[in-house]
Amino acid sequence: MSSFAGRMKEYPNMSLDRFDRENLHARAYFLSHCHKDHMKGLKGPLLKRKLKFSLTVKLYCSFVTKELLLSNPKYAFWEDHIVALELESPTLITLIDEASGEREELVVTLLPAGHCPGSVMFLVEGAQGTVLYTGDFRLAKGDASRIELLHSGSRVKDIKSVYLDSTFYDPRFYQIPSRETCLHAIRGLVQDWVSRSVYHTVWLNCKAAYGYEYLFTNLGDEFHTQIHVKSLDMFKKMPEILSHVTTDRATQIHACRHPKDEEFVPASRLPCGSSASDGTPLNIISIKPSTMWFGERTQRTKVIVRTGASSYRACFSFHSSYSEIKDFLSYLQPINIYPSVIPIGRTHADVTELLKSMCRDVSSSAVIYRPLGTLKRTRPEQHTHGDYMDCTESNDDEEERDLEEEERGGERDEGSVSNSGTPPRWEEFFTTEILTDSQTSQPHSCSHTSPSRSTLTGSQTSELFVDDSAKLPSPSIPLSAGQGLSQAESMLIQSEDRCQGDALTNLDAGGEESGSHTHQSEPTESQVSSDFDIPSTPDSHTPGPDDLSDLYRRLAAGEEVVTRTGSQSL
Repeated sequence: MSSFAGRMKEYPNMSLDRFDRENLHARAYFLSHCHKDHMKGLKGPLLKRKLKFSLTVKLYCSFVTKELLLSNPKYAFWEDHIVALELESPTLITLIDEASGEREELVVTLLPAGHCPGSVMFLVEGAQGTVLYTGDFRLAKGDASRIELLHSGSRVKDIKSVYLDSTFYDPRFYQIPSRETCLHAIRGLVQDWVSRSVYHTVWLNCKAAYGYEYLFTNLGDEFHTQIHVKSLDMFKKMPEILSHVTTDRATQIHACRHPKDEEFVPASRLPCGSSASDGTPLNIISIKPSTMWFGERTQRTKVIVRTGASSYRACFSFHSSYSEIKDFLSYLQPINIYPSVIPIGRTHADVTELLKSMCRDVSSSAVIYRPLGTLKRTRPEQHTHGDYMDCTESNDDEEERDLEEEERGGERDEGSVSNSGTPPRWEEFFTTEILTDSQTSQPHSCSHTSPSRSTLTGSQTSELFVDDSAKLPSPSIPLSAGQGLSQAESMLIQSEDRCQGDALTNLDAGGEESGSHTHQSEPTESQVSSDFDIPSTPDSHTPGPDDLSDLYRRLAAGEEVVTRTGSQSL
């Protein structure tokens, strides 16, 4: 018996399997199947009045459930408000508040529940996460892995909450025989009985109006007969079932519903009062499909147990067993599980405590799927303590990454290299000789004099992993009126002297070609002097604006330019 109140915490604007009280304010309704404990308020006067003045409220269900519902005249007023959805077909549904115009979009998918004809589970995906409402369900072990829409690619969807049919989530119902096993046992008993004579009759004592059609269709096929039922109205638009049932009492297998006690027909145990046409008494056995009765047994029993001279109990269940539910939840690993049924003899607290162990612990270190991040590039600066960054796929959040940077920032200055820890082993990536500390610390400003770097060592240094923007451009001649060619020349001379001096120093420190150069222990004059201390070139003079203008004009025209007598033409 369902105790679900109708609302899910994540999506309170929709109501499922409950249509009274606070559910009257819902923007949309969902019906998992047509059993009465899931239809409370569905034909109530308040809801009927709401539909009369509403343009947007709909009831969503499967096609079979729609036909079963409308076969009862009491629910005929729903006809213009029912929307039947295809199984396993994600559908975008917009919930509209007719007063404010507020809209909420959800993707709803109907999944087979295996409980009875038309029964479905609702998979709801929206802004508040993915949730699953099972309604009443019976899935065998391993069935969840075969439901494609519970997966995204090869992984299980990240399900936030499951609203669970916990009817038999009780160790007393650890193992319930499959419906196939029960059918096989019932078929054997029926075969043995009806084969004795035409006066031997079987009555299937089914408590629900529908849900046992699995037995009807299989027994009808096995014995080439039809099963007697009270009415065919609900099956008129389900030909696959209609062909196996009849209202003709002249059959050896009955499933007619039990009337009230005062309507029992004397001398007959069949609810319909049927008897043999020649007056011969019928030999009748009753088979009652049941689960609760078997759960109360203290010892292991067979699938069918004889309980009287002509009565039997068969272990047949519409709901998943304790072990089947555990298998289902272990596969989905939801964060939250809310029971919608309280087993007999248990409390809500009991069931909640039992379900805690099946919830995913989001605080644990277990790896949970997270969408891949963007490709992260190597940063220009080098990292300390051996923490060298490579190009990797990262799932880290921006916040976490910023915090890590702040923590590292307190331990080092930007761009500095610590001597502690293991240096990056470039030789694993390149065929090269390891550079010394003095070579790796060479200023980037000299990188334009590349022959001394690649020619002498035959290697590519870690500068390959530095952005081009970090390299200084080559010096250029300033064009301001206050600076002349002598100043530009001195800048070029100084830059070249510095780089050549550093290269010679590095070569000597590295032990390479030491015989071809002398070690400079003292800095050169150009290294210690400023740009303005260098004397001008002899016999030179600072060109004036007219000279420069004439020089530029000749260069632009492609004319030959002679700087001074005896010099080489430009």
